[in-house]
Amino acid sequence: MLEEIGGSMFSENNQISGRQVFRLLTYDFLGMGTLLLPTMLADTAGRDGIFCILAGILSTILYLKLLRYLLKGMKTSYPDFLKQKCGKVCGYVLWGGYFLYFILMASYTAYLFSTLMLNGLVENISFYLVLLLILLLAFYGMAGGIEGRARVYEMLFWFLMIPLFLMLFAACREVKPAYWSPVFVADGKEVLSGSYYVLFCYSMVSIVLFLKEYVADRKKCVGAVEKAVWFSGGVFAALYLILIGLFGVEALAQMKFPAVTMMSRVQVTGGFLKRTDAFMFSIWFFTLYAMLNSMVFYSGNLAEKVIRDCGGYLEGKKRMLPYLILLLLVYGVTVLFYRNQQFLDCVTFLLWKIGTPFVVGVPVLLFLTGERKKHNKKVRVLVLVCFLFGCLFLQGCNVAELEDKAFPVLLNIRDQDDFQNVWLNHEYAGNKEVDYNHLKVVLIERSFLEKEAEVEDMLSMLEQEKEVPWNAYVMTTESCDRLAQTEGELDVLLGNYLEELLENTSGIDQKAYPTLGMLYEERANHLETLYIPFVDIEGEQSGAVQDDTEKEEQSATVWDDTEKEEEEQQPVMTGKPQITAYEVWKRGRAVGLVDTDTARAAFFTQNFADDYTLQLAPELYVKVDAASCRVKETEKIGVGGLTEQIVAVTVTGEGEILSGTVSASENPANAEAENTETNITNTSYEKMTREKEQLLNTRMEDYLNAAATHALEKEIDITNSYRNLGADNRTWYFKYQNTPAAYEKDIKIQYLVEINWKSE
Repeated sequence: MLEEIGGSMFSENNQISGRQVFRLLTYDFLGMGTLLLPTMLADTAGRDGIFCILAGILSTILYLKLLRYLLKGMKTSYPDFLKQKCGKVCGYVLWGGYFLYFILMASYTAYLFSTLMLNGLVENISFYLVLLLILLLAFYGMAGGIEGRARVYEMLFWFLMIPLFLMLFAACREVKPAYWSPVFVADGKEVLSGSYYVLFCYSMVSIVLFLKEYVADRKKCVGAVEKAVWFSGGVFAALYLILIGLFGVEALAQMKFPAVTMMSRVQVTGGFLKRTDAFMFSIWFFTLYAMLNSMVFYSGNLAEKVIRDCGGYLEGKKRMLPYLILLLLVYGVTVLFYRNQQFLDCVTFLLWKIGTPFVVGVPVLLFLTGERKKHNKKVRVLVLVCFLFGCLFLQGCNVAELEDKAFPVLLNIRDQDDFQNVWLNHEYAGNKEVDYNHLKVVLIERSFLEKEAEVEDMLSMLEQEKEVPWNAYVMTTESCDRLAQTEGELDVLLGNYLEELLENTSGIDQKAYPTLGMLYEERANHLETLYIPFVDIEGEQSGAVQDDTEKEEQSATVWDDTEKEEEEQQPVMTGKPQITAYEVWKRGRAVGLVDTDTARAAFFTQNFADDYTLQLAPELYVKVDAASCRVKETEKIGVGGLTEQIVAVTVTGEGEILSGTVSASENPANAEAENTETNITNTSYEKMTREKEQLLNTRMEDYLNAAATHALEKEIDITNSYRNLGADNRTWYFKYQNTPAAYEKDIKIQYLVEINWKSE
């Protein structure tokens, strides 16, 4: 009875369903496509890579129409069909071509698989051992045949796809839409090259011909493949747009595994799941495993047919012999990849330039010219599932036990020698191995941060280290040692305190604060102006900050000197680190300090501020809620008939007066109204509302314009409008794309405030 039930649930007729075909092909497409395609498209077609994906999908769908026609005329398996159509000799030559392609693809996949595991999942383990374990797992998967593999992938499909979609959704929060523009910049040759890369990822679509003998319903087979193409294409497009929006074209083109880096970039408040990239590694674990199995399976299928034609017959356990030999061959080729970079480059070229045209072209030429022994598959499926999930939960394992490790949350970098001694040599904390996977803040002394060449070396080294999270915040200070002395007065570790200082800052979105990933990206993109928090101890002024303040001679506000002196004389708390200024990071280097008022004005303008509290005059404090700042580049005729380039910022939202009165005499723009005072308490409601709103909006415009002008004097654009030129103003984009340093010298910034002020 149980056997009957089991037989009805798991048929062993060497046939798979259309749904299983869909999921098998989806795994094959996603593994290689998500791993390599984004970088190649960014390097070739840039932002127009999204059109390459669309062109590749449409070309693949048209190609499937041709394959559907061939399947109608096939009465035998595809290898036998080749001999029938092309003759015995030519047929065997084509068999050899397919066999070589499958073996090289299997070896290339095994190389990527092993490298990926060494870079992200395991450490201090030999490449040869990791490769051996992967191939042994693949050999075990072969024992279940195509049915066993299909059932495993069918069961795991949504367990992998749903986390993938959730991770993409989480990453959308960090996307900058301005990075998507301008489009239609790449020429026809670049678009064609990018489309070819997409076609390479879809070249495996031709294996539908090999699947013919395993799928009874050919219509469902081709339809399932079409669904797999559209599904994976949607994932490619979404992933590419997200990666472009996160990193920019220039940075993306230089990344090795950008999808993994994407998850390192995602911030999770509270320090939970700092290494979210491990999820992406887990997904690739299964997809690359599926790809490796497919390549070995089809090459083994050809080997079995060659043995059959030679009069041989394998039965029982002997049927696994060809697959064992093939895996040994794959092991040898993969080791050659690892030991010889030139050989890897040569094979990669062959796969791209010869292999893809071959597997795609043979069916086109054909179009133009016109029972295994049953195994207990249920047991094998169960064991394989348990093994795969066991490997999933082994991610991040190391030879050192947890109790033998130290997990710092703060990395202090004082100078180049200090960085090399502490980080590069992986010195031990006492008798414990240092593990930086849970790092929250990188604190860099300002004297070192201003050394462009040394900082470039530091960032290059850190970027290559997989242990360091990309979402670790970057802060600067005058002395790391002096800041460390305050830890005894804090309730938490200094690293945790600094992280909370950023994430719990009133009214400021945490996206405003730079991370290591942002600094990496800016080394290539040169689009963003970032503000690195400068941390000092309350009640103290470092020499560097004083020097910069003296040089500036005036703040970004419109307060008079009397007000400044009164503020400086106010008592403050001492002993705890606080953000007292911001180091501006522009085009990959530090350019100097700005005060907190200027930085907050920048955050407000760039819509990083949920609310904005500011002092517009003595005793007058206001708060703006739910504000929206729209930045637009325009031109107008200025003094002397010269054309001025204006960055216009329109500010809308709701505001309220926290305390004080509104006086027209306090507004420099209304000097003629020196003796006219509008007081909240002695003015009628209707008259008061109109006049007060006008005066408040004018005062806020003056405040923001003063901050913007003050920053432009130091060639700092608080609107960060340069990054938006591709989307907003193509003329300016092409004018300044090769001379970005001239942009801040040529523009003027003007604010127009249209706040609806609430009555008290």
